[in-house]
Amino acid sequence: MKLKKRIGIIGCGNMGGAILAGLLQNRIVSASQISVYDKVLSKAKTFARQWKTRPGKGNADVVRRSDIILLAVKPQDLFEAAKEFQGAFDSRHVVISILAGTPIAKVRRAVGPRPAIIRAMPNLGAQVGSAITAITGNQTRAIQEAEAIFSGCGATVRLSEKYFDLVTAISGSGPAYFFLLMELLAKEAKAHGLSESVARELAVQTAVGAGLLARRSKLSPAELRRQVTSRGGTTPAALAVFEKEGLEKIVSKGLKAALRRGRQLARR
Repeated sequence: MKLKKRIGIIGCGNMGGAILAGLLQNRIVSASQISVYDKVLSKAKTFARQWKTRPGKGNADVVRRSDIILLAVKPQDLFEAAKEFQGAFDSRHVVISILAGTPIAKVRRAVGPRPAIIRAMPNLGAQVGSAITAITGNQTRAIQEAEAIFSGCGATVRLSEKYFDLVTAISGSGPAYFFLLMELLAKEAKAHGLSESVARELAVQTAVGAGLLARRSKLSPAELRRQVTSRGGTTPAALAVFEKEGLEKIVSKGLKAALRRGRQLARR
């Protein structure tokens, strides 16, 4: 879906850059359709120069220039930014918020009653075009526009907002869990004599291959795991230890802790 509307990006961090890269590389929009602003002016100028977009003079200026606003500030900066841009919105605007732990009701208080609001939760995979982004909202056209934007950096899924704290715990924070497993595998390989570069390559490429296989296969992860697990071999020896030491319980407790924290942030 190619978008003809003008897009404003408020907040020029890593995620905003990843989403913008996906938009441009997949020709969903052209650079001339995009305006950007960040309270750190040097960051906004560098961002605009890198992507050949328009640097805005401020939050309100970007809103007035745009039809769709990607709100990518830090969650704690939302109401500071709102002091400038709230009065600039009208009913033609769509606000897409990627603020973690920030419900639509809170964004509504910040932007006022006029624009449509979409809440989205991408993850770090956006930087390589392999994110999964959960999207929610109550206007079909706005949801479709959000799906077009986030399709540039991976897959999308529509969900009720009640699941967003869970999404944050599983897929928002999820890359860190897989990075940790890669880190531990590489650490163990290095401890047994491999060089750091080889240990890293073994751990990372194994994760890449497993992820691609899981993505492309019709089999479930459990079924794929059983395919690797030959009776009496090395894999069941390791898996038996993971089970005995309570890996499933550890993962469950960790996700529940992330879920609780997400709910605490949402109430602030």
